[in-house]
Amino acid sequence: MQPSTDRDIVVAFAGDYNERRYGPFHFLDEEDDRRFREGFARCRARRIANPKFIRNGSSFHVETNWNGIPTQRNWLSYYALSLPKFGIPEQISISDPHKAGRQYRRFVTRDKEHHRWIIYLECASTHGRFDFDLCCDYRIDELSFANIEYRDPKISEHGGRVDEWKRWLSQPQQEKVNQFFIGSISMGDNYSAGQAGAMGPGAQATGNTFQQSCQHSDGSIDLLVLAKELELLRQQLRKEATESRQDVSIGEVALAQTAASEGNGTKALQHLRNAGKWAFNVSTKIGVGVATAALKTALGL
Repeated sequence: MQPSTDRDIVVAFAGDYNERRYGPFHFLDEEDDRRFREGFARCRARRIANPKFIRNGSSFHVETNWNGIPTQRNWLSYYALSLPKFGIPEQISISDPHKAGRQYRRFVTRDKEHHRWIIYLECASTHGRFDFDLCCDYRIDELSFANIEYRDPKISEHGGRVDEWKRWLSQPQQEKVNQFFIGSISMGDNYSAGQAGAMGPGAQATGNTFQQSCQHSDGSIDLLVLAKELELLRQQLRKEATESRQDVSIGEVALAQTAASEGNGTKALQHLRNAGKWAFNVSTKIGVGVATAALKTALGL
């Protein structure tokens, strides 16, 4: 599904909200949700050929691929594969068909509402199209579904891929993001950071404990304080909202608040960037300084 206007489509993953959801995403705009449901209803269902779908008792092996998913700078395309009801993934491979041995990072989560596991793949490419090959082994096990967890080396937490954001930002914007998190930029072999276990070529660290905080050029931002101020901001935004687009901004602030309370500064910054200028203007007006500073950095102001 592509945006029908010049505005963004804002989504959340299965499990982020307790609200009813039709497919693998929560759409934070009701119009987007309606478009998805209507579009999905018109889609044709196709059976996977037998050589690509093998059953062995309660276990299954499925293979599929996709070529030509459109990509564009400052856009993000997602592919989502929902396993059958009570299907539990045992092994997942999502690879680049043009580069042997290259595995893509993915986000895999349990959809409790629909009793399915969902595999999410960010389709990011500088070539204007994205291709992948996917293989998955899974088993049907209703009794174990609620308790089994899935992990593999290419799992990406919270749906993001490490450093993938860099391809979407200009160099000055990248520097602002780096300053937000580490307080300085490294040049050559000179390194400086607000918190680090090890830095520089060949550096190693073990047994470190960190109290996570975000940093920007004026000092550090305590994530706990940020979470509290985002709660105040969210309440004020709800009072002032008059348009559906502003509801999307409120949802992004709520997601940023959750990320900050969980100690995930990277995710908090991503959601604050999506919250937009309106959230920044309201935060300035009500005097939540930490939230305002975070929004200012996230928006590149």
